[in-house]
Amino acid sequence: MSAATMLGASGGAGSSPNSQEMDMSDGKSILGFLKTLGRQPDDMLRFFDRKEYYVLQGRDADTVAVEYFKSSACVKYWGSGESAQPYLSVNHKMGAQIIRKALLEQRRRVEIYKMERGTQWILDKRGSPGNLQAFDEDLGLAHDTSPVLVSVRLGKTAGSKGYAGNQTLVGVAFIDCSARTVRAAEFEDDEHLSTLESLVCQQGTRECLLPAELTGPERKNLEDLMELCEVPSSVGKKGTFTAKDAEQDLRRLLGSQELHGRVFESAQGLALSAICAMIKYLDLLANVETHGQWSLDWVDSSQFMRLDSGAMRALSVEPQPGESDKNASLLGIFSQCKTAMGARLVRKWLKQPLLSRFDLEERLDLVETFARGFELRDLLRSEVLPKMGSDLDKLCRKFAAHKATLQDVVMLYHFVLQLPNLLSVLRNHDASSEREAALLKKRFTEPLHTAHHNFSKFCALVDAAVDISAAARHEYVLLPHFNAELAAADEAKEEVREKIEAHHEELRSLFGLDEKTLKLEQAAGFGYVLRVSRKDEQRIRNNSKVKGLTMLSTKKEGVLFRDRVLSSLAEEYSELCAAYDTAQRDIVGKVLDTTSTFCPVVSDCQTLIAELDVLLCFAHVSVSAPEPYVRPKLVPPEDALQRIVLRGCRHPCVERMESVDAFIKNDIELVRGESSMQIVTGPNMGGKSTYIRSAGVNVLLAQVGCFVACDEAEISITDSILARVGAGDCQSRGVSTFMAEMLETATILKGATARSLVIIDELGRGTSTYDGFGLAWAISEHLATTCGCACLFATHFQELTELAEKHPMIVNRHVSAHIEDGEMTMLYRVEDGPSDQSFGINVAEVAKFPTSVVDAAKRKLAELEDYSGFLSSESATKTRRALTAEEHAEGMNLVRTFLNDFSSLPLEGLSDVEASAALSRLQNELSASSNPIIVALCAANSEG
Repeated sequence: MSAATMLGASGGAGSSPNSQEMDMSDGKSILGFLKTLGRQPDDMLRFFDRKEYYVLQGRDADTVAVEYFKSSACVKYWGSGESAQPYLSVNHKMGAQIIRKALLEQRRRVEIYKMERGTQWILDKRGSPGNLQAFDEDLGLAHDTSPVLVSVRLGKTAGSKGYAGNQTLVGVAFIDCSARTVRAAEFEDDEHLSTLESLVCQQGTRECLLPAELTGPERKNLEDLMELCEVPSSVGKKGTFTAKDAEQDLRRLLGSQELHGRVFESAQGLALSAICAMIKYLDLLANVETHGQWSLDWVDSSQFMRLDSGAMRALSVEPQPGESDKNASLLGIFSQCKTAMGARLVRKWLKQPLLSRFDLEERLDLVETFARGFELRDLLRSEVLPKMGSDLDKLCRKFAAHKATLQDVVMLYHFVLQLPNLLSVLRNHDASSEREAALLKKRFTEPLHTAHHNFSKFCALVDAAVDISAAARHEYVLLPHFNAELAAADEAKEEVREKIEAHHEELRSLFGLDEKTLKLEQAAGFGYVLRVSRKDEQRIRNNSKVKGLTMLSTKKEGVLFRDRVLSSLAEEYSELCAAYDTAQRDIVGKVLDTTSTFCPVVSDCQTLIAELDVLLCFAHVSVSAPEPYVRPKLVPPEDALQRIVLRGCRHPCVERMESVDAFIKNDIELVRGESSMQIVTGPNMGGKSTYIRSAGVNVLLAQVGCFVACDEAEISITDSILARVGAGDCQSRGVSTFMAEMLETATILKGATARSLVIIDELGRGTSTYDGFGLAWAISEHLATTCGCACLFATHFQELTELAEKHPMIVNRHVSAHIEDGEMTMLYRVEDGPSDQSFGINVAEVAKFPTSVVDAAKRKLAELEDYSGFLSSESATKTRRALTAEEHAEGMNLVRTFLNDFSSLPLEGLSDVEASAALSRLQNELSASSNPIIVALCAANSEG
């Protein structure tokens, strides 16, 4: 649809851009008000609601014109000459689309102002990426959207109760306005704020609030971290992060006279001030209707596997911006839940893998039950859960905020009516063992039975008070027996409705159409209407016996119309319905208040249905994959031989891609002390990245409680997955490719433990070959020996394969390729040992490089092979073998000493001159040696 049809004041189908001209008085009113607001943040759009359309002024008008309509032609001006001010008017429908895109995709903030009493502009709605409450119903948000805000305050452990040393102390508060939950934490962190990064990613954070008092490097570090996590940050007003009125504010929100003792007794002052900052920033106390509806929990970072932003991207947990292929991410593959509650929970589980073996085994037991029980799984997914489609979480919020209607009562009633069917299916399942039956009973059957029993009084209330038969006609009213006024209004409504139905029969007979072709229905905004297919429309128009024919709407499904008689009857019926609503208002209020007391039971059901839905989804995806997933065996923590062994391992996303005919499976063995680190070499496009990521993805799936894409799997529970993949510049942060590599790698070195899984792909490409190799050597050696973590290290540095000769826990593997008659075929098989060549020139030939360029590359390679004493070519290997064992050992030791000395230089604390001098000193010390390997290296370096 063009901008011309979407712009304009009236919003009619044929309205032109800015068909609504604004006079100078309107412009002066808005401009004068904007001056009182002060400087507008760069990421904010301000809309002025003129009842029938929105107006955007100045910079906002230009932004919307260029970014949304791709043209500035629709912008008009107040005034003339240099004082002219741009403005843009858009109808409400288009305005809603702009607001939705601004909040959800571009992560902007939005404010809408309206005129009060025709004289003064006031704030009507305010929204941000993490706070969508004001626009929840207007935007029709996705059912799996649950935005979270975070406030962060930094401190030091020195002088803080319960801490020692002088480390960074972090206090955070995560606010979910949709679920009305506050989650807080206070913890020590490293200088890279690794734990904070992991929490921000795993909590689904969309916006961050920082203290105004935070300045300098600490402020810059936090802003950079949030940018890395793609979370926009803003700064609160001075004094926002104070806990002065914390206790009374929390008591209002939580509705409890007995706050959790940890809030105040543990003296977690930073976390408490972060909570108070969010209360003030969102003005939560102003909404009295939600007082007592909030909950407070404490986040325990040790409960979940740590995933930083690099790991989330490397493992494709969520789709990347602009990604249309649902199979390109884990969330896309597992977005097969049948309820809105399940869709939200599966997103949460994928970001929060568990560390508890007991909890994981229970999830896996249930997934196995549903995977084997086809009939049970099919009944629940195809017949039971779709009929329980009410979003219970949304219903709870509406009742808690006193915004619910009788329609919501009926929706909850229909949900409760489906519980016996769900219970029947679960109870009738023929369990394969007593243990399986007991687990289903404990996790679902018994809790759901209790909930159904607790709903008995609610059902009795609805049966006695609500006209369920009218609800079938989308009329949500009370039964008329409550008083004489309702009874009389109901009788009048029934009489008119009978006349409407009789008139419908007359028109069917007149037009010669059956009931399926000429339908009587109620349409939003019109009331009773007749609908006919578009092909039969002319038969209606051409009938001269129909008086006062009015075509109301033409849509794909048909044409809505009324004649004079039906218009009169429909108007009369609408008036009677309005009178009925007025008469029942007080009683409806009591019904809604009573229904709201069942919210705790509804919340319990919401949790149960969501978990059931996600576990069924896990089972469905596992059995419907191109090749079925298998249950992983979780290695007990007391087992001395901690390991990750994946037989026939596949990448769940790659194997589903249309371009992949048959995925080549590979084995991965990471055994502590034996093969905990793999150095993976081989040609580009050979499958190195897919191979190492497959391990991370399958470990992640195992620790969310799902089956894995393998033939067989043994997995020791890992406390974190850390990844360094890709080499893009971070230009917005002023960071080069190499610096981005070093920052991410430093985080890995600080955060990795013996229970971590580290994935590194092509480290060291952002600098010179020798610098990159030196760093790659030192980092891989540190991870293998000092850290002792499981690690997959894909590299083009053939020389790294020599680490396997030095350390027994390092093994070499390579991706294979076949070359014949100048043609190279990727085999995608990963085999033992290092790659015997790099295939770089062969890849260039496959990519159709000019022949002259390829020939020049081959000549240069031959020259370099004459110099190099340790390149892994055949000629270089012969040269190396000609050396004595003592010369070879001495040369390798000198190289390692140089690389270790270089990697230990405090480069971040040295100036360019000092760093250059230190490097020259190391080079001079090395070049002083007469060892043949060193001489060859220095000669190659001087020639290069």
